Amino acid sequence: LAVVRADAAAAAQPRLARLELVGHDRPGIVRDISAVLARHGLSIDALETACENASMSGEPLFRARAELAVPAGIGLAGVRSDLEALANELMVDLDFEEVTDSAG
Repeated sequence: LAVVRADAAAAAQPRLARLELVGHDRPGIVRDISAVLARHGLSIDALETACENASMSGEPLFRARAELAVPAGIGLAGVRSDLEALANELMVDLDFEEVTDSAG
């Protein structure tokens, strides 16, 4: 028999975050993003990726959208900073935000 306080169980639930990325396609984008997330202890709950041609240039664009689990106690400022640095290195546009509403 275990007794768990409801507020303690809720605190143990991971928070949710969303990541969206778009940029020129190249090998290793998912690997590099995953490495940053893993280094900070985040998990990928869902990942959608697609490649399409850019409307003006016709060059291949890579798009990704990920739903992430953020463990309790993990601050997002460091994650955001590392993701922004990687986005600059990869020359991609990246949005990263915590999901605060229950609808996701």
